[in-house]
Amino acid sequence: MKKVTIKDIALIAGVSRGTVDRVINNRGHVAEDVAHRIMKAANELGYEKNLMASSLASMKTYRIAIVSPDPASDIFWAQPRKGIIDALGLFKHYGIRAEFFDFNIMDKTEYCMQMENALFSRPDAILTAPAFTTESLEYLQQAEKYNIPFITINTEISHPGILCYVGQNSFNSGFLAGRLFQLQLKPGEEIIALNLGHTFTNAQHYSDKISGLQTYFDNQNMNKNNVFFYEFVDFSDESKLKKFWLSIQSNHPRMKGIFFTNSRAYKIINLMSENDHKKYNIIGFDMIDPNIKLLKENKIDFIINQNPILQGYLGIMNFVNHFILKKEIRPTQYLPLDIVLKENVDFYIEYFNRS
Repeated sequence: MKKVTIKDIALIAGVSRGTVDRVINNRGHVAEDVAHRIMKAANELGYEKNLMASSLASMKTYRIAIVSPDPASDIFWAQPRKGIIDALGLFKHYGIRAEFFDFNIMDKTEYCMQMENALFSRPDAILTAPAFTTESLEYLQQAEKYNIPFITINTEISHPGILCYVGQNSFNSGFLAGRLFQLQLKPGEEIIALNLGHTFTNAQHYSDKISGLQTYFDNQNMNKNNVFFYEFVDFSDESKLKKFWLSIQSNHPRMKGIFFTNSRAYKIINLMSENDHKKYNIIGFDMIDPNIKLLKENKIDFIINQNPILQGYLGIMNFVNHFILKKEIRPTQYLPLDIVLKENVDFYIEYFNRS
């Protein structure tokens, strides 16, 4: 059987041999997505033994607790989970042992229970999406007592015990939505921002998005386009959700733009009439199947993609870089915000399926 060479890996990964050498031998800085592609190509070509021999890994086992929303409670979370699992497979030769502590994204009590279980297991680090801001800060304080750092994804909160954050800049994503609305709206038309889920006061990324949207309008002196904010927690009850939606329509006859602050745009859009679909300009988040379907049917104008698969992957990669390879890592790692339209959505689907 032909021995796999650096040249082979470089050809598959589409990079130079020097870049492959830097990744395999941990020399120099290489962009995270490029390193991911190289490691993936190396493993697929059967280069694992070579990687093990040349890595800085010892016989030590490293433990990471992953406190993550159960994808069964919200389909969006299947994407960060994919990135986490892919990374764990790629870096398994480093002796990483991961344990998942899943919780229902809407159940604060369950989140607290799983965070307590994770802390009790005394891992080397905890990777989490801090879905509930107040409670997350409390557990971060507890973790500091045991010298357990946090790696956070998706939601950015400020605390010295956070080793790094990987995800979107939520303020900028709201600001971006404001720019997109400016291209569509006329003076006097209203924008409704809808959050289906946690309250703004206990979900930092939602309030940051709203702040970014309002700031853009203020900066552009769009004072004739009023922005109104609503939240609705019990979105799983379709009859209550429909009543909520009808009340918004009744109260806002000048509503033209609708901004959904998370991946659940489809929940309300599927309740709309055909006339509603023609009437409103809609911006949502995240490339999950129900939203992609609506985008292709011209029922969503724009999807802002926050690269959730890469969030999960880089969460694990930062663990490897910090604990095993002893590399310095950036405490804040913002990912690109992609504007996905009907015309380019298939490109993103193909790219995600390939990665």
